[in-house]
Amino acid sequence: MNAVWPHLPILQVVIPLFGALLVGFLGRAGPAFAVALLVSWLMPFIAGAMLWQVLATGPISYHIGSWPPPWGIEYRVDVLSGFVLVLVSTVGAAIMPFARRSVAFEVEEAQQAWFYCMYLLCLTGLLGIVVTGDAFNAFVFLEISSLSSYVLVASAATGARCSPRSST
Repeated sequence: MNAVWPHLPILQVVIPLFGALLVGFLGRAGPAFAVALLVSWLMPFIAGAMLWQVLATGPISYHIGSWPPPWGIEYRVDVLSGFVLVLVSTVGAAIMPFARRSVAFEVEEAQQAWFYCMYLLCLTGLLGIVVTGDAFNAFVFLEISSLSSYVLVASAATGARCSPRSST
């Protein structure tokens, strides 16, 4: 566990990103839901561990690559971003058990795996916005979350199998 502990900030983004990739390759609704559920339930534990570490030792600064923060990419977790990570990941984990029935009702069977893929990309973007330490990457994560949100809304709107209400 000591080898993983310093890499929690990057794992908060990489795990849902690779989960989305795996779900996209699976292509079937059942396994896609299982992977999305597993990833969603893992994220609050990582966020909670980072918040606990921040409360115990102070802010976490994770440098990606070998360039220092003004020029390189930095993921930074302080008390506020730690609480927001816990909040976002907990909401993502809480909605997933209820998503299966809703997605099965509103999204066509062939598109359900893509829905879960886009959900995980949206989660990746939201968690990335919180954890990044620079404006450029915040913009990149904002684009990831917004584009995947557009696909989520469009897939639910076009695949709805609700019958129109009768006027009585």
